[in-house]
Amino acid sequence: MTRRALPIACLLAVVALVTGCAGASSTPAAIPDSASLAPADALAYVTVTTDEGSDQWKKAESLLERIPGAGEGISGSIGSALGEQGLDWTKDVAPALGSELVVVATAAKQPIVLVRPEDEQKLDALVAQSDTPLVRGTVEDWQVLAQDQAALDAYRAALDKGTLEGVDTFSQGFGALPSDAIARAWVDTARLAKDLGQLVPQGSGSPELDLGLDWLSAAVSARDDGALLTVAMRTPGGGDTRYEPELFQRVPADAVAALSFGGTQGLLDRLQGKAPLDEVSGEIERLTGVSLQGIVDALSGEGALYVRQSGTTVPEVTLALRPPDPSKTWDTVEGLARKLAEQGGATVTVRTENGIEVRRVTLDDVTVSYARPSDDTIILTTGADGIRTFLASGPKLVDADAYTRAAEAVSMGERTRGFLYVDVDGLLPLAEAAGGEIPPEVDDALGAVDSFILEGTGEGDTTQLAGFLRLND
Repeated sequence: MTRRALPIACLLAVVALVTGCAGASSTPAAIPDSASLAPADALAYVTVTTDEGSDQWKKAESLLERIPGAGEGISGSIGSALGEQGLDWTKDVAPALGSELVVVATAAKQPIVLVRPEDEQKLDALVAQSDTPLVRGTVEDWQVLAQDQAALDAYRAALDKGTLEGVDTFSQGFGALPSDAIARAWVDTARLAKDLGQLVPQGSGSPELDLGLDWLSAAVSARDDGALLTVAMRTPGGGDTRYEPELFQRVPADAVAALSFGGTQGLLDRLQGKAPLDEVSGEIERLTGVSLQGIVDALSGEGALYVRQSGTTVPEVTLALRPPDPSKTWDTVEGLARKLAEQGGATVTVRTENGIEVRRVTLDDVTVSYARPSDDTIILTTGADGIRTFLASGPKLVDADAYTRAAEAVSMGERTRGFLYVDVDGLLPLAEAAGGEIPPEVDDALGAVDSFILEGTGEGDTTQLAGFLRLND
């Protein structure tokens, strides 16, 4: 099926690009009626709202009008891409698709496209522009497009045996998504990986790929004040790795980017023992004198990493850790600092600040300070007052309006699997001060963005990634 015949790939890509930079919703998705069009053994299912009068389409159009350079909206953006093929979205494509576009990947890895055209002649004309013949059929009141008659016959035969509506993994995947979405998708990643693994020549390793995922689902949405994306997945044996982000409570209010992490030991354990990682581990230890295991141990507990203005062209970067074995991690930090000092012809100095012993090493124009203000906490920073500001009771990021609005948008709870927050307004000046060159058109577009947040949550084996890109009022 070619781009020129039915520009589905173009449509999906443009819709995702112009609307999809984050999100979550408190309303779980119901199983769509069009799931009855996908056989129970389908590898993937995608549904896209193509109704310009729908609430999601209107919200997306409204959002784009607020971004410089994107004022032509979804219809205009898609239309620009289609114009290169001699097609017009409003006249040629929209009437041919109807209000919903469904794409199904069958067990035989054949793409099946289903539409309910408002004007069948428009669909006839669209199909006629294909470089290769397409086969058409009907299922209920839907028009079906396939690459050949065999693919269409196999699809119908599979459909007679059952649909995705009755498949638990599909219900789980869609149940983890918001219902108010412009596009939703589900992939049977376990079976897909197995099928792809069979393509690997024997003798080159395991014939099966292991992605560590049973299924993956995603939804792209539009809200009144921003764009949203929700991704859900099931990782067998993943367990509950949620934690309370206590260290994040101390991140200063003027941080322009902040990452909270915790419960990462399971992921790190999975990575260890892999041959490429073993090679990296040896190189790290040769260069720094610190083993990869030491780094893994340091990152296994809760951590907070953030960036803020420093008063110079080099921003402050601060890392706070609460590892399972603080003494062992402190030894690792000490060993790394002394190794780097030795390689750079510097020394580690010690001084007392506000009753806390702070150690420093200067390499080139960057000074790294580190301290252990309590038995369970270790702080490293490039800022002259980074440790003091972190420990002080001054304004904190968790109380800032921009952050609280972002956290509410992704329904941030008391426990999380980690999250990233970026104050885009504040980050741009910092990047420019550091000498970064931002193209004018990009600078204008980013100037319309207030903040971005991406959080990981979920229970047991199911993980949800929810993000939100908020635009300025």
